[in-house]
This record gives sequence, C-alpha cells and structure tokens, in this order.
Amino acid sequence: MKKLLFTAMAVVAFSRVAMANTVEVKELTTLKNEIKVVIIQQEENSCQAAAIAYYEQVMENRGGGEDTLLLSSLMYNCLN
Repeated sequence: MKKLLFTAMAVVAFSRVAMANTVEVKELTTLKNEIKVVIIQQEENSCQAAAIAYYEQVMENRGGGEDTLLLSSLMYNCLN
C-alpha cells in the first residue's frame, strides 16, 4: 500500500513539475499564392480558317445567334 501511495504522489509531483514551464507556442505562417496565366497564340491553319468562315456564313443565313456544337464539330474535323 505504501508503494502505491508513493507512486501516486510521485506521479502527481512530477506531472506538476513537468507542466510548470509549459508555454503555448503560436506560429504565424503567411502563404502567398500567385497565379500566372500564359496565353499562347496559335496560328490558324487553312482548315480552321475555312471552318470559321463556313460557321459564320451559316450563322448569318440563320439570322444570327450562336451554335457552339456546330463550331466545335467543324473544328474537330480539322484535327483529323
């Protein structure tokens, strides 16, 4: 019983001593985010120029507006 009491008192005493000099450390970290946008100009080839001209003519005949599906399919045909 004496050993148990001594052990309990020692644990309490040493835990208080260990906690006596405890200091909370706060670090301030600042992050700087940069976004860099690079625009690459690509030369049109003759197929792309013809596809754009055809698209503009079709849209003019329809009375204006936009048809992105038509334009994307015309441009896709130039890739093949």
